[in-house]
Amino acid sequence: VRTAIRKRRVLECRYESVRRGEKESEKKADERFHFHPYALVFNQRAWYVIGHHEAREALRTLKLNRFTQCALTNLKFDMPKDFTLDDPLGCAWRMIRGSKRYEVELRFDAEFAETVADTHWHATQEIDWHEDGSITFRCTVDGLDEIVWWVLSMGPHCRVVKPKALATRIRDLARETVRQYE
Repeated sequence: VRTAIRKRRVLECRYESVRRGEKESEKKADERFHFHPYALVFNQRAWYVIGHHEAREALRTLKLNRFTQCALTNLKFDMPKDFTLDDPLGCAWRMIRGSKRYEVELRFDAEFAETVADTHWHATQEIDWHEDGSITFRCTVDGLDEIVWWVLSMGPHCRVVKPKALATRIRDLARETVRQYE
């Protein structure tokens, strides 16, 4: 992948992806496709390559360990002059940019407030302290798929104020978790 980026050469690939709703045992390998790799990034304990997926006719962020085949071709590509990492990632919580932008507001109790406040979680984050030691955490994200897991990891120390769609997902997943232990 690094060679393809440096030499602006197209990769012929196969990629195994988990589609929403599929179980691990139902993973499917996509057919071969050509990929123009623009950048290699390390984020959230894994390597990703960002580039143009010819079959999808779109910019994609693909996790390196999901490639089942990746071969350098002799085909050349031109990287768009206006390409930056800001474009494909947008305001994603981490790596997966959703199609809808959300204003997120979370309330953390005093027990977790300092831990949350002293970490840079997101480029858009804002934090307001309250007299009781709690905080309100605000950020803007493109999509809820990633932030939902972060909020759940905070357990009862975090309450979603907005958006309602995030609060509903957290509530439903928390109920499913409780059912696991009943």
